Amino acid sequence: MGRGKKPAKRPPPPSPRIMLHNVTEQVLVPRFDGLSVTDDCGIIPLDKTRRRSIAEDVHARELTAELRVARAAEVTKSKLENDFVEVTSTPDRGLAVFSTRKIKAGTLLLAEHPLISLDKHEENDYSAIEREFSRLSHADQKIYLRLFDAQKSRMSRVVSIYYSNCYNCEGFRPSGLGGSAIGALSSRLNHSCVPNVQFSYDEASNEMRFYAIRDISRGKEICSNYDKSVFEPAAKRRRKQQMYYGFVCRCEACEPKTEFWAKSDERRLGMYDAIRAVQWCDKKLAAGNEEVVVEKAQAGEAEFVQEAWDSLTRLEGLLLKESLVGAPLANTYRSMAKWAERKGHEGVDEAVRWKVKELETCIIAFGRDCQRTKDIEAKLEAHQAGRSI
Repeated sequence: MGRGKKPAKRPPPPSPRIMLHNVTEQVLVPRFDGLSVTDDCGIIPLDKTRRRSIAEDVHARELTAELRVARAAEVTKSKLENDFVEVTSTPDRGLAVFSTRKIKAGTLLLAEHPLISLDKHEENDYSAIEREFSRLSHADQKIYLRLFDAQKSRMSRVVSIYYSNCYNCEGFRPSGLGGSAIGALSSRLNHSCVPNVQFSYDEASNEMRFYAIRDISRGKEICSNYDKSVFEPAAKRRRKQQMYYGFVCRCEACEPKTEFWAKSDERRLGMYDAIRAVQWCDKKLAAGNEEVVVEKAQAGEAEFVQEAWDSLTRLEGLLLKESLVGAPLANTYRSMAKWAERKGHEGVDEAVRWKVKELETCIIAFGRDCQRTKDIEAKLEAHQAGRSI
């Protein structure tokens, strides 16, 4: 795996704690050492969080024994009040992760080294996955083989488990190598169409990280989002979930007869329409050559800029109402800054304002060490120094 330059050292954040319940003695993991890319319009999150699903119910005593020897962290005892989340056996979803106290947006909840990580060119190479698995310790192999397996056809169990649980790291790696990774605890996060955590990856430390993207109350399940189809209606999402994962989501956007559910489909279809409108404007302005776009925008085709801007403003409002405040919202602010720049000199201050909004969202969703966050900070510093944003 390629390595980027290590960021300047700063005081480490408080170590997140993971507690395992239903065990003979409470064993705590004091921090497992351990963006989605977008479409051509820069909005739709392709969280290639590949075909991940609900972790199967593993006997807690066996899991505890495995975590004692996990290479990702030293297992120690701690007090309950120091914990952010706990891993608990549930009656219908196997193991799940729950908050043990109130958590503020932007809190790092989980960090771990991946069991296996691959560069982009290796992802479709079954032998590469088998090779990396063979290099794991016996204890780590046991942990790996207990992760959820969607039982994909024409591939071995080792390969199927990888594709069922890995997260896409593209967009987080300045080396441009893309790639993906699978983690022991990250694979225990269940799915929600309204996730409360966002995946991030730090290449310098080789850590898979999950940040709270909104305030989380005590006892709330910690959920990620499994794929990019956040703008599809519930019925279509449900069919894909059953096909790829073998479960039916029961989050607030999917469970019928709630006020949130009643408006969710309408909001998500509105998001889809807004994105397509922006893509249409991009096409009309010959997007791809930014100089041509700006020239056209300033030479009588400003209506396309305004239409795209109106669509993005509508998209922002819908995302906030739907609580999709991670990657989709950050990508929307990035696109808003881009379209403001296309107004020329008069749009510079507006572009800076939306770039700041993107930065604020990225700090919460991806952390300050994320490459995307650093890139935005560098652009804003360059603007303050008198250079173009």
